Amino acid sequence: MACTPPHFAETAWAHACIQQACASAQEDLAAFLEKDPAARHSSVAILIGYTSYKAVLHYRLAHALIVMSEQDPAARDELALHALVVASRGKLLSGAEIHPRCQIGRRFVLDHGWGTVIGETTHIGDDCYVMAGVTLGATGIAANPAAKRHPTLGDRVQIGAFASVFGNIQIGDDVFVGAHCLITEDVPSNTSVTLRTTTQISRVRTGTCPLSVTE
Repeated sequence: MACTPPHFAETAWAHACIQQACASAQEDLAAFLEKDPAARHSSVAILIGYTSYKAVLHYRLAHALIVMSEQDPAARDELALHALVVASRGKLLSGAEIHPRCQIGRRFVLDHGWGTVIGETTHIGDDCYVMAGVTLGATGIAANPAAKRHPTLGDRVQIGAFASVFGNIQIGDDVFVGAHCLITEDVPSNTSVTLRTTTQISRVRTGTCPLSVTE
């Protein structure tokens, strides 16, 4: 909340929504510790060095401000503006953009996170794990409708790096989406989606490298 005016931050910290956001962020941290071996079971390392966790932490606080704005019509515009400021700070620190109005369940992990975009009307269930470069977006580009236009993810969904999930579609519980997949229709629970259409060729190099210099 360092990016908000001091008097506002002092008042907001005492609100039940902010306290709940902090509790959710603690659960996110515990899930990160459990699921990412690179964290070495160090919460301090995650708090200080993992910018993807900072994105989730800022989302929790920003979303709490959105909830507060819906409960207080007199301060709605001010609270919504502060929510955008907090969310923008999370984006600047992490390279991941999580809209403060999206809904994310408990124990959420964003790993690496750079380039990930989670749209405004996205719903994410509990215990989900998302990698870098993932887009949870709408099918259109300009002039999208204001209605629900982003995906809904069930519980325990895993999404690999640079995968894209577009539109108001349903991704069921326990779905695994591999790296670089493009999803535009519903995926039933307990499904694994992987990309099999690319070809990678490895061969032994022979001769002299064209860029080498010999005397």
